[in-house]
Amino acid sequence: MHRAGLLCRLASPSRTASKVAALRAASVKAAPPVQPLATQVRKQSAAAATVKHEPFMNGTTSVYIEQMYAAWQHDPSSVHASWDAYFRNIEAGAGPGQAFQSPPSAALGAFVGSAIGTVPQGAVSAAPKLDGSIQTISDHLKIQLLIRSYQTRGHNIADLDPLGINSADLDDTIPPELELSFYGFGERDLDREFLLPPTTFISEKQSMTLREIMKRLKEIYCNTTGIEYMHLNNLEQQDWIRRRFEAPRVTELSHDQKKVLFKRLIRSTKFEEFLAKKWPSEKRFGLEGCEVLIPAIKQVIDSSSSLGVDSFVIGMPHRGRLNVLANVCRQPLSTILSQFSTLEPADEGSGDVKYHLGVCIERLNRQSQRQVKIAVVANPSHLEAVDPIVMGKVRAEAFYAGDKKCDRAMAILLHGDAAFAGQGVVMETFNLDDLPTYTTHGAIHIVVNNQIGFTTDPRSSRSSPYCTDVGRVVGCPIFHVNVDDPEAVMHVCNVASDWRKTFKKDVIIDLVCYRRHGHNELDEPMFTQPLMYQRIKQTKTALEKYQEKILTEGVATEQYVKEELTKYGAILEDAYENAQKVTYVRNRDWLDSPWDDFFKKRDPLKIPSTGIEMDNTDQIIDKFSSYPEGFNLHKGLERTLKGRKQMLKDNSLDWACGEALAFGSLLKEGNHVRLSGQDVERGTFSHRHHVLHDQKVDQKIYNPLNDLMEGQAEYTVCNSSLSEYAVLGFELGYSMVDPNSLVIWEAQFGDFSNTAQCVIDQFISSGQSKWIRQSGLVMLLPHGYEGMGPEHSSARPERFLQMCNEDDEINLEATFGGTFEAQQLHDTNWIVANCSTPANIFHLLRRQVIMPFRKPAIVMSPKSLLRHPAARSPVEDFLPGTGFRRVIFEQGEPSHDPVNVQRVIFCTGKVYYDLVSARKHLGMEKLAAICRIEQISPFPYDLIQVRLIYFVKFLISKKCFFPGRSPPLPGRPVGLGPGGAQEHGRVGLRPAAIQQPPQGRWTSHHVGPMT
Repeated sequence: MHRAGLLCRLASPSRTASKVAALRAASVKAAPPVQPLATQVRKQSAAAATVKHEPFMNGTTSVYIEQMYAAWQHDPSSVHASWDAYFRNIEAGAGPGQAFQSPPSAALGAFVGSAIGTVPQGAVSAAPKLDGSIQTISDHLKIQLLIRSYQTRGHNIADLDPLGINSADLDDTIPPELELSFYGFGERDLDREFLLPPTTFISEKQSMTLREIMKRLKEIYCNTTGIEYMHLNNLEQQDWIRRRFEAPRVTELSHDQKKVLFKRLIRSTKFEEFLAKKWPSEKRFGLEGCEVLIPAIKQVIDSSSSLGVDSFVIGMPHRGRLNVLANVCRQPLSTILSQFSTLEPADEGSGDVKYHLGVCIERLNRQSQRQVKIAVVANPSHLEAVDPIVMGKVRAEAFYAGDKKCDRAMAILLHGDAAFAGQGVVMETFNLDDLPTYTTHGAIHIVVNNQIGFTTDPRSSRSSPYCTDVGRVVGCPIFHVNVDDPEAVMHVCNVASDWRKTFKKDVIIDLVCYRRHGHNELDEPMFTQPLMYQRIKQTKTALEKYQEKILTEGVATEQYVKEELTKYGAILEDAYENAQKVTYVRNRDWLDSPWDDFFKKRDPLKIPSTGIEMDNTDQIIDKFSSYPEGFNLHKGLERTLKGRKQMLKDNSLDWACGEALAFGSLLKEGNHVRLSGQDVERGTFSHRHHVLHDQKVDQKIYNPLNDLMEGQAEYTVCNSSLSEYAVLGFELGYSMVDPNSLVIWEAQFGDFSNTAQCVIDQFISSGQSKWIRQSGLVMLLPHGYEGMGPEHSSARPERFLQMCNEDDEINLEATFGGTFEAQQLHDTNWIVANCSTPANIFHLLRRQVIMPFRKPAIVMSPKSLLRHPAARSPVEDFLPGTGFRRVIFEQGEPSHDPVNVQRVIFCTGKVYYDLVSARKHLGMEKLAAICRIEQISPFPYDLIQVRLIYFVKFLISKKCFFPGRSPPLPGRPVGLGPGGAQEHGRVGLRPAAIQQPPQGRWTSHHVGPMT
């Protein structure tokens, strides 16, 4: 905490003897010969004895004196003239009490020029001694501290609330260090002149009177802009911000700029008024009370575009979204207004409410005369959930463009005050800022600070002074600004854009505003905030206030104002007329990540083979098993790599090899692969080791899959922060940019995915249905009951199955055609799989890229199977002509002699190997057939039906089982019915019941006889 009073105190002169001695020793000519210790001690003792003759020296000034002396050695003009004279006199050999000369109390301009000078050589003993020196130096120090106090805490008393009710920091008191009395100053001192320190730029002169200093400090720090930046631990950054706010006339706009601002305020304000007039009973979550948001976003885009940015990705909650789509993105107004009609979309998808929709627009930015792309990412009602998705999308755009510093792609994130302070994903997303494989090199955050959250007072919704204090943790400068001063908002936006370009770091703009209506237009806010809304009813709009201002200043005339208002009114009426003529609407008009070129010339009902050539397999495994010469590899990993080579020779590849073949082959085909999550470089269970670490050279690593061949795509494997919500959202956003890539998020344990449930529920499972947005994101969720406790056992596959859109009442009397598999995949909302062989995970991962469309894949990945001796695949299972096996049928004796089969057991995942072991132990190798269901959703009805008929036709009395690790679920039973195969010519199966709750008990789910 800044405490100016402590630094203003003068202490006793008893503790700086050694420091003065050191200063005097340092004044000797450069590189003197080393003197005997006794001589040094005598000189230091003599120097110490003379300290008492220097009246300004004391025990607490030792560090300060050292700093001043170091600064003086570097540049004599950088210190006060009295210090310059003092150090020069020391160098000249001044005796005790003679080096210091107190400055007069007159105006500093005079004494800087003549009153203080260097003591002439040979006349040191005649140096005059002036009165009042201690007080004068103390007063100058206090002025420096006064200025620093305003730089640090001026924002606490800034005029930020346009309603004049609250303090933005929830504290109405004035910090004492901002009062002149705190430093002992009063009216008598206002016309005294003081030299300005080098840490301020409030004047072009070197000195100012105290009256002028106070006036400038209040104009800069306590007007309608509050600047928080002194928490930055970088002096260059602090000075950079000071120059952009303290320099005289730096915030002024030209007449043309003011007119542009006025026209943008017209569009923002009149758009909301028009909607309110035409559809008074519709929810639209309008922007009334913060209309300046539209000019603010446009100014950020203008400034950033002129600095080289050509792609902007915007994430925002619902308030003001329609206004942003209309006046920032320039989505045709008739298209927006048609969303208020009762027309049903003519294309695919369920659609979403209009204030959740996204869009992607390319247009000319008139201010910078550059082409820009603006994407607003669709967002559900979960306000901050979109944040990491936007960051991932920006990161991917920069990656594919080769824009390593994100000079051409930028995120603009809009927040509400309550959500910004209250939702943890905000901090999780901030924590990605400087991580090498996640950074977007700075985003601009704009907080629409309504000073209320739904109906909750800010004093009940946060513990911090400001809603933006979370940004202080990661070193963001924070600019609070009163929305009733649009020109201040424009200046802040320019500074924010320039900051991001210069320092590649986040910045926060806090628009302190109000909400003219309730939470939505149909809500009554007077129930809970009567005083606030009485004031709001009496408050003019920002447009009205700014119109009065530009008329008073002579920037515009009454005729100009009237013409601009009439012009935009006509535009709105024309758009309304055109919207009435619209006969159909399309969800596709609201795509935030269009892939139009990807779907051309692709047959959606053809799934190509995912196998690869033998030479390719050998080369990838050879690389995956090698490391460079001279690389100091861990001895244990040497054995692991040798084991991989041996597995290739033995024609028996494990899980790590299956993954490596999938990744390596895709990379060689030019498809980018990104694997992200906690500990993914090594793998939670130490099976992967895609990043090798030199045991003797710090930070020296080797990634064999990035060393396969010249011209291959890049493989990014990156350990993430300890976050699921933000990191999964980030990878989802990353996967939305380029369909020709494989993006994977792996949970440390499968059950940890529930901390990212919002992203799973609102974006991944339903994103295509709501927003026509496809994604090939893969989620690897380690799953299996292996004695690790209830938390680390189940990845909760039942949850993912319950969110499948598949109809489990499928008509099985229909004949399954050759396109049934592709049609199922095309229609599903996601794929849920539980693979049991390395070859099948290889094909599943490759299928994600080779399919003619994109679907998320939820994979129950193994733990013990990673090294299970039976969980191996021969090379033949990876070759051309092979593919993902949705069901792996019994391959032993029961398949060759079905007559003796008494039981058909269907299972999924690791339990297969346990069943095989149990079957052998019971001597039932010929009596029980075990089939593995590898793809649980979409469910392989066609394959299951064929296999059941195959077994059932040989014997009337057979039983089918689905073995699980849990008792049956309550509710509907697990069944292979109704009816029997021969009687009805079909076998029904209900996949939604294939679930594994967290209990750890072995049970069999009896399905019933097949008659």
